[in-house]
Amino acid sequence: MAGAVLLCSPALTFLPVQAAPGPAAPSAATSVTPPALPGSPAGPAKATPPASSPHPPRKTLHDRLVEAEKALAKAGNEKQAGEISDRAEGLRSRALTGSVQMLISDSHDSLEKHDFQQAQDDLTAAITIQPDQSVLYRQRAAIRLAAGDSNGAIADLGVELQADPGDPMAWGMLADAEHDRHEPEAALQAFHQMLLLNPKSPDSDKQLKTLEQARDGQQD
Repeated sequence: MAGAVLLCSPALTFLPVQAAPGPAAPSAATSVTPPALPGSPAGPAKATPPASSPHPPRKTLHDRLVEAEKALAKAGNEKQAGEISDRAEGLRSRALTGSVQMLISDSHDSLEKHDFQQAQDDLTAAITIQPDQSVLYRQRAAIRLAAGDSNGAIADLGVELQADPGDPMAWGMLADAEHDRHEPEAALQAFHQMLLLNPKSPDSDKQLKTLEQARDGQQD
């Protein structure tokens, strides 16, 4: 919003002038201001206030998430990677409302009872409340993947990765979904992307070997 500029003119007070019979010499009480010398300021010197250092702009939630994702790619060991991954997950869920978090909790309870439809319905209701929170699509993708709906999971993961391409968990789930669809090449591509984002992912060597064997078996 553009700010309006208010131009204020100082109020001027004019005093009545009385005519004098002749020029009068200035009295001792009258202060006479000497003319300003060339190159000198025309008035009393004013102290220049020190310039205040500007505060750096506050980092947004997205900026902090991107920083965490970059740090995860450079993690030195599996423990450090786990701590950074947990921090990134907390940032992804930071903006979720209380009602959405309650629906997520209900969805988890239904999932433990193997009620996949109810678990998916709870996540769909959460997405309806906060459609801009892409992490909810990833959570629904996990339910669809557990229920055997690989195509539905891939559709949800596409939404999440479009908004947050640095999410290694989503890339790992995409590899699982493509593997379930018997698309080993696509599964390997997704898994390699996951490894770029989280090189210290637990059991990654074992998972990579499984996907490579699936690809090599189809090529034969």
